[in-house]
Amino acid sequence: MSANELDRRSVLRMLAAAPLVPAALSGTAQAAPRPSAAVLGADLISRPDLHPPLMEIITPAAGTEPGHVLLTPTGASTMDVNAPAPRAPIQPGSMLMDDTGQAVWFGPATEGVNFDLKVQQYQGKPVLTFWEGKVVVPPGFGHGKFVVLDETYTRIAEVAPVNGLTGDLHEFIITPQGTALLLAYREVRVDTTSVGGQPNSKVLENVVQEIDIASGELIFEWNSLEHVGLDESFYPVPEDPEAFHDYIHLNAICEDGDALLISARCTHAVYRIDRRSGDVTWRLCGRKSDFTMGDDAAFAWQHDVRRHADGSISLFDNADAAGRGKSRGMTLNVDEAAKTATLLRSAESPEGLLAPNQGNAQMLPNGHMFVGWGGKPYFSEFGPNNEVLFHGRFAESMGSYRAYRAQWVGKPTDAPAVAGKPGDGVTSVYASWNGATEVTAWRVLAGPDEQNLTPVSDAPKAGFETKIDVQGAHAFAAVEALAGSGAVLGRSAAVQVA
Repeated sequence: MSANELDRRSVLRMLAAAPLVPAALSGTAQAAPRPSAAVLGADLISRPDLHPPLMEIITPAAGTEPGHVLLTPTGASTMDVNAPAPRAPIQPGSMLMDDTGQAVWFGPATEGVNFDLKVQQYQGKPVLTFWEGKVVVPPGFGHGKFVVLDETYTRIAEVAPVNGLTGDLHEFIITPQGTALLLAYREVRVDTTSVGGQPNSKVLENVVQEIDIASGELIFEWNSLEHVGLDESFYPVPEDPEAFHDYIHLNAICEDGDALLISARCTHAVYRIDRRSGDVTWRLCGRKSDFTMGDDAAFAWQHDVRRHADGSISLFDNADAAGRGKSRGMTLNVDEAAKTATLLRSAESPEGLLAPNQGNAQMLPNGHMFVGWGGKPYFSEFGPNNEVLFHGRFAESMGSYRAYRAQWVGKPTDAPAVAGKPGDGVTSVYASWNGATEVTAWRVLAGPDEQNLTPVSDAPKAGFETKIDVQGAHAFAAVEALAGSGAVLGRSAAVQVA
């Protein structure tokens, strides 16, 4: 069944089974089955303040593209998003992960939760960006701001919409011009009787803004109700006029020459927007598609639309229980002259997951595709023939809005962390350096006091935290982080073994 063929009854059934909000945030998260021995992760001795999630690697990485996996774990510990601090050991936040499932950098959320950690370019340099704030549930949008970190994990910019709006969690794109494309929500009162609602209903209008990051100046604004009618929505109008009608639910923006592509979840459509006039120049899929959708090319409740150099368009098709029944990463050939859209690629998870919300499909070099399964706690990398090269999941009741693979070099300004514990004839030293991506080995220095430490052992780095057992009893210990060349990248303070 195509998106255009869904009737109201099918929509109601689907929505009852799959709300727009992340299950963990709505308080309906179910505990994951206990993971197998492939789970990697434990309490951190050297950094007891950090509690990243445990991960299960189902298909070990083989032939994957280089880089870390970027996630924003959000789960059971964040059910009360208005609480001043997490109420469970696992923290929400932003995480760089290696292919073994170990954290490389973990930044706990400081204001509510984080969404959409990714590597972008700003002022000619790679940066990390994410959204931080509080999620309104239902229907599932954010009040927050967007954060830009440099290679030292220092905040170099914070961006928010103007005109009295706050940043929505779904998208933040830095352009080559140093501007930011972002989303916001505006609550308005609208007569929805034409679509079965009430004369004075509470409708959520989506707003697209382009902001100059350095000055905060508004460059462009687009308001959905001026261009997309309520009759395009597949989301039923609430009977209660005081309940939010999230009729469009934008969740992605992509530059497309002199235009923008935007993804609207609740209309099952991608819109091409003229950046000068704001006019919709075409609609892809949905009730008023300007394109004939080819065999299995239609999508529903989608996320993450992107245009690529070859003209193809990728997106994450959440799909629906009444239709194809499985979510997928997909690419389309969109012929704007012939007004046809044909399926180029469709990649489903090994489990045949139907993700009720969230998700993304990132195109990588050499025909690889990295997929975050959104409302299902999985992530995958596919080869050019959709072969599974890497597949894993959160071991706890966690999820991530999107998941990416990207290369990143982190150089934190703080010192490495160390802890020491005495043992039977040995001293166990625990070393870590949150976010330092160039460390390949550790050197342990030990001695009777802080001023008299000598090197006693070298060991290869093994995960976020490396445990090194050295012979004998030592009163104090420190560590040096070593690069592949053997150069010392950083040294910890000396700590008492206890």
